[in-house]
Amino acid sequence: MSSASKGRERETFIDSFLNEIFPSQFRFGSGDITDSSSNKCGQMDVVIEYPFLPSLPVAGNSPRLYLAEGVAAVIEVKSNVGDQWKEVVASAKRLSKLQRTFGATISMGKRPEPRIPLYAVGYDGWKTMETLQKRIKDAPLDGILVIGQKLFFAPTATARGDWSLWGLIGCLHADLTGLRNISVNPFAYAVS
Repeated sequence: MSSASKGRERETFIDSFLNEIFPSQFRFGSGDITDSSSNKCGQMDVVIEYPFLPSLPVAGNSPRLYLAEGVAAVIEVKSNVGDQWKEVVASAKRLSKLQRTFGATISMGKRPEPRIPLYAVGYDGWKTMETLQKRIKDAPLDGILVIGQKLFFAPTATARGDWSLWGLIGCLHADLTGLRNISVNPFAYAVS
């Protein structure tokens, strides 16, 4: 598929699914992420922001530059997660180099980790839960959803059939809503 077609898959996933499911205070977009140590991960398909920090648009409604502490989770969207697995692993390895440095936090439930959660979503892909379970060990991933086969696997939850989308929603919900407020030093990004 062309880059424009692949981009449309991401837009559809955001507009037709994520924006309709999660509360409006969360912004969904795509772009690059950086941390206060100047590590960068390159472009990520879907970035889900906490409503606490700014992100910088390149121009208008284009990809953004996100500060690591402002990112709740990332999703890599692929037409076929099996065929494009090397791309997912490469993205996961790039993202894993970034660290979120939180000051004081107010959270409900689990405190967010320094590592940014990452999920892989494929419109098509592997056919068995066992393969998803095996593949998640290849990369620092938090979950894999294969929409066509209706399978979701995460170390914390599994779901099949119509519940597979709910598995992803539940994991994202935990990542998005656990943190209630944070303090971050934005000047840490200005130090060279």
